[in-house]
Amino acid sequence: MESIYSDNKRHSVLIIDDEVDVLNLLALHLRLKNYTVFQASTGKDGLDLAISEKPEIIILDVMLPDMDGFEICKKLKESIETANIPIIFLTAKTKTEDKVSGLTCGADDYIIKPFDFDELELRIRRSLKSLSNSRLSKIRVYAGNSLEEKINIWLTEKKNLNLLFIRLLFDSSNLKDKNSLKELHEDFLSSLNLILLDRDEKNYFLGRIDDRSYLFFNLFSDLEDFCKITIETIKKNSKRNFDLKILIYLGVENKFREAKELIDNFFHKI
Repeated sequence: MESIYSDNKRHSVLIIDDEVDVLNLLALHLRLKNYTVFQASTGKDGLDLAISEKPEIIILDVMLPDMDGFEICKKLKESIETANIPIIFLTAKTKTEDKVSGLTCGADDYIIKPFDFDELELRIRRSLKSLSNSRLSKIRVYAGNSLEEKINIWLTEKKNLNLLFIRLLFDSSNLKDKNSLKELHEDFLSSLNLILLDRDEKNYFLGRIDDRSYLFFNLFSDLEDFCKITIETIKKNSKRNFDLKILIYLGVENKFREAKELIDNFFHKI
């Protein structure tokens, strides 16, 4: 197999499927292709393995004995530990609404059984390549339960923790559809990523709380300069017409006990 990385790294895959023949055949095929393979035949075992082993990609059936795959996918995407793992549904459910449900809950791909092993592996490689590129070029955004979990960890562990409340200012009447709003946010994230390229990722993270607002937690000491550069860079690089309002809060670990309290406080500012 041609590696998608120059270092010929051995990639890890978790398969969650209650059909024993499919599970074992797929595991054998991927091991022969030099993957490290973890197997689970129930949703609970799959969730436990995802957290303990941190596979690089998950192959997930929809119909399982204890919970359906959509619920598993949702749980994985809401957890900090597993939110960034690509998920490919491999299922006999052929209805369009099932595929939509799978992709809506956060899956990266959806394949119908019976399937071709080579096609599946091609999809796996594509998802791994996409993940690699995104880690190099995009800032990760936390939301929902994963955001609350991340905030709680930082409130407990970090000192001199700062927060930027970032509000995107735009005229929604100028946005034609949801794709226009998505592109606006992508402009913002792309510009922010340029500014953060030389910053250690251990010193910041970004959360999104609604269609206009972000919480940027950081340990930076040059916040005023950082804000000025952010605004200037976005004005220079953005294809969309919008402005930013940035509020600075210092030492937030001394002001809030938990994530829910902090997030609720900023909802009052929206």
